[in-house]
Amino acid sequence: MTEAMTEAMSEAMHWPRAHPMPLSSGQIKRHNADFNVVERLPEMASGVGEHLWLTVAKDGQNTAWVARQLARWAGLGPREVSYAGLKDRHGVTEQTFSLHLPGKLEPSVRLLQVDGLTVVEAKRHSRKLKTGQLVGNSFRIRVRNTDMPLDQLAHNWQILVEQGVPNYFGPQRFGHGGLNVLNGSAWLLGRAKAPRHLQSIYLSAIRSFLFNKLLAQRVLDGSWNRLIAGDFAQFTEGKAGFYCAEPQATDVERCLQAKVSPCASLPGLSKDDFPALSARERDQLAPYADLIAALEERQVARHFRKLRVFPEAAQFEVIDKDPVLSFFLPAGSFATSVLAELVTEQGLGPGGEDGHE
Repeated sequence: MTEAMTEAMSEAMHWPRAHPMPLSSGQIKRHNADFNVVERLPEMASGVGEHLWLTVAKDGQNTAWVARQLARWAGLGPREVSYAGLKDRHGVTEQTFSLHLPGKLEPSVRLLQVDGLTVVEAKRHSRKLKTGQLVGNSFRIRVRNTDMPLDQLAHNWQILVEQGVPNYFGPQRFGHGGLNVLNGSAWLLGRAKAPRHLQSIYLSAIRSFLFNKLLAQRVLDGSWNRLIAGDFAQFTEGKAGFYCAEPQATDVERCLQAKVSPCASLPGLSKDDFPALSARERDQLAPYADLIAALEERQVARHFRKLRVFPEAAQFEVIDKDPVLSFFLPAGSFATSVLAELVTEQGLGPGGEDGHE
């Protein structure tokens, strides 16, 4: 397994593309302002409660570092500051942090002096902001130094908007050079130790890698955007779905209309009424059978993830001859996976954090 995993890491940043159209060269994140992200939460702060929801715009700072600065400002321990998910360091991103202040007055925002940080709103709420409590993220991305006519780029962008893109986990999930997967595999198989704070990161990276392998195979055989026997199908909006032992004509039509999408497994132990990994998925992931067995032994729950994602509320505009793409993605999907179908990989800027969870 180790040799197979090491070899696979060399291709982890090069998952097969789904669309045959030519790519443009381009540069993403040349400046932080070229990559804007605004998270969308499922609820707004009410104005009353023991938690302070602090919405900030951060420029060139990573989420965990900002959380530590907020804890210091408020005189809190690290665990008393929470957020819904990580956001890219290399960009201008707006997100909300939750500070637990029971029976306390919040510190003065005027005393919050942190480089690259601007307070957008400070409001009380009755509940803590939890990890994963996220609807999705809105992106506005400027692509510089493209070498394709803008009308062709706009046409290609419209194809992606209408047909969707493979819902790959982005390279941020796997760590530099795939180390989160390599180190996590050694830990999961009992060959190395891992600090407690990294273990959930390792589990996530391994399962994401295995999902991407399944999706890559579906891209190669042309079935990433259609239902095949044994698929679990999820509605485009939300996570509700149904099992397709044999897709019916109505299911096929709904998939063509983008009302439902096929899914693949995030491997683990099945805890529902649906079958565990299908024979097809187990065969495709045979080189990683020991990892799957270890995940199941640890009682890590198997989940489903859509094979495709659609950029929503999509727009294409031009600023000083540079295309600017605006779109919304649901939580868990990666802007880098969208851009990989439009511009060459060398155009993708430095990896940051997940930015989507």
